[in-house]
Amino acid sequence: MPSRNSLWSLIRAALPVVPWLALLGACNPAADHKPDFQLTDTSGTAAPPAADVGSQRSSAPASSGLVDPGGAPAAAAPAAATSCSSSRAEPEFIRQPVDIVVVMDNSGSMSDEAQSVEANLNVNFAQTLDDSGVDYRLILVSRHRSSDGQRTSACITKPLSGLAQCPADQPAFGPRFFQYSVEVGSHDSLSLLLDTYDGTQADEFDLAPNGWSKWLRADSRKVFLEITDDESRTEAASFLSDLMALAPEQFGANGAPTKLVWHSIIGLAAKGVATEPYLPAEPVQDSECQGNSVFSPGPTYQDLSRLTGGLRFPICEFDGYDRVFQAIASDVATRSQLACGFAIPVPPTGQRLELDKVAVAYTPGGSAGVQMLGQVTDASKCGDDAFLIQGNAIELCPQACTKINADARAAVDVVFSCASTLILR
Repeated sequence: MPSRNSLWSLIRAALPVVPWLALLGACNPAADHKPDFQLTDTSGTAAPPAADVGSQRSSAPASSGLVDPGGAPAAAAPAAATSCSSSRAEPEFIRQPVDIVVVMDNSGSMSDEAQSVEANLNVNFAQTLDDSGVDYRLILVSRHRSSDGQRTSACITKPLSGLAQCPADQPAFGPRFFQYSVEVGSHDSLSLLLDTYDGTQADEFDLAPNGWSKWLRADSRKVFLEITDDESRTEAASFLSDLMALAPEQFGANGAPTKLVWHSIIGLAAKGVATEPYLPAEPVQDSECQGNSVFSPGPTYQDLSRLTGGLRFPICEFDGYDRVFQAIASDVATRSQLACGFAIPVPPTGQRLELDKVAVAYTPGGSAGVQMLGQVTDASKCGDDAFLIQGNAIELCPQACTKINADARAAVDVVFSCASTLILR
């Protein structure tokens, strides 16, 4: 198993702290900071480039790694010799879908918690997400409650699921809700997530022979929510490494879990305001909350939340679960707006875009300088100075996305220049 030192190496590689419920400005250019779109004129009459494009946007500094096959900024050429014309538009924001995996402990001490989860998943979690307009799926990995005696299991009714009442013989899925019914013990939720991902450990009703992975979408952000009063036998770094090995395209790669966030409702002590979360930058808490039987403050789950920019709440605050679930749902909704992607605009009539000349201009908050990001052709060449074009969208590389999302006052412009912006590595 990885050591604590290897865990902290993962922390350094992971996403930086994202302020709780703060909608960052990375994808919202300032009103007076419009992007310049350079387009090739196909109408037969070439228009000169805009003056401000030549002086500010046409070429990046030599150290940026941008390739200029012409050897000089586009504005340095005579107007009659260029095929570029200028147009301005704001990048169209792309909202990222979210797949939420809730894993709940079914051990004997979890009856109050299970009832609170049942009461809040529809009303205070799903409803908050619905109101925000997020395209979400909710996957519950926990034993289904098929009788009144199963007080530590969970049965979810409409509108999320297709069940009119609980208990019920088996889960009934809805358009956004799925349940992988398996008994989650006090210490095995992490290993169980790995074993059930592809169906290695089957669900109770054989509703997902290929595991809960069948319900994940390729383009979604993954959000996990752990609910337990105990501690895991699997270390955080080991779990993340194994999870990314199962599906790097879903969860992240190269030691950086950039595609997931882990929230925790666990046995740690409450803050002064019991429903206020611990933020990622706050240290691991050693004290347990006061309430029903709690066996551990869950340091492993705290590590997972801190690694991935997630929130941590005390499990003992049953009366405050409505606000806890609302807060987590609001955080999910906010993060879905931080997808580092922009739709490529439709060019004006008679003009066409040349995709190898697309660039992204990042203006750090509080800085007058502009950092130009160039284009790479595949994810293996990604860096914090680069992006990819996927279909009709511009997608920032994970490293660039991390850097920009950490800047609460950032502005991002999409630029179409007169020279190639391809980065050769």
